Amino acid sequence: MNDNREILDLANRFESIATDGFEGRPYRTALAGLARHVRGHAGLAPQVAHALGVMIRLIGESDPEGRFAAKIAILREAVELLTED
Repeated sequence: MNDNREILDLANRFESIATDGFEGRPYRTALAGLARHVRGHAGLAPQVAHALGVMIRLIGESDPEGRFAAKIAILREAVELLTED
């Protein structure tokens, strides 16, 4: 099992990339690169994907107006990249 700090750090890095995308900056290259990095470490991707799922849920619950829908969509992209076979 990986250190929880490492998992949270990686989830926060994904969130930072999602913020860039939300603000209109290019993000797909960084998102794919970080996902490749995470997938390169055995057992890490599912844990980071889980942390991102929690983050997505918390953002969604705190944003009933949907202002952060684009950011949530980018975070979901990250989860898909982490969980693809």
